Amino acid sequence: MDNKISAHPAAISIGKRLKEAREKKPLTIEQVQKQTKIHSSVLKALEDGHASALLTDTYVRSFLKKYSQILGLPTADILKEYFPPYPESGVPLNENPLPHETRAHPRMLYFTGIAVFGIAAAIVVFLIGAKLVSSFNKAGLTHQEKRVAAASAAKKKQPKSAKPAQKKKAGVKAGSGAKDIIPRSEQLKLTISVKETILVTLKRDGVIMYSVIMKKGTVDKISANENIELDVLKTDALDLALNGQQIAMPPGKNINGVIITRKGVRLK
Repeated sequence: MDNKISAHPAAISIGKRLKEAREKKPLTIEQVQKQTKIHSSVLKALEDGHASALLTDTYVRSFLKKYSQILGLPTADILKEYFPPYPESGVPLNENPLPHETRAHPRMLYFTGIAVFGIAAAIVVFLIGAKLVSSFNKAGLTHQEKRVAAASAAKKKQPKSAKPAQKKKAGVKAGSGAKDIIPRSEQLKLTISVKETILVTLKRDGVIMYSVIMKKGTVDKISANENIELDVLKTDALDLALNGQQIAMPPGKNINGVIITRKGVRLK
């Protein structure tokens, strides 16, 4: 990924100001992470001046604003210095940088507007379709859980002479039954192995821990008491293990809400 802003002196200068302000408090990176819910790797990247090598400008702006507010720094001045208008060309904001003959013709703007409207409509239709598919998948999982519970109850009513049930295969599957796979005496311990660079939003026991782009090869370990929730764009970009057991993730893209509990994995 291109280092768009981190090489600019402003990014390095602002990073030093953030670090100096944090050390004067004094606060550690871990303490700031708890207050801001920003992952420690992002905080370090902001202080080192190369956050834009990891994140888009939208995420850099959001995290930079929250970090500077926690430290009591002038947020507006920092954002203006980090994202100056036309930093390379020097063209003022109130001037048109294009010559008259290269400006868009009204007719061209008309067709451009139609194209933009069509793209926006297609995106809306896609999002509605994805929501419907998610609802159908959730309904299917609920129906499957009921069937598993009914089958389990029927097995309990069988006479003692009946053949013993086969042992369950190792691993945690989506839509597991009503029994706890992980006992109450143990914490939920999730190991995340990143196979492909992707944006991951993670909640632990209902609290957002981070929303960050995780690079390929990253390994993160999270502990929780009740549940862990993940929002990812591609489920096959991650390998997950719960308390040493591999998790069979539901295949697909745009999965909004993969909830991991003691009973297994389900969709939100």
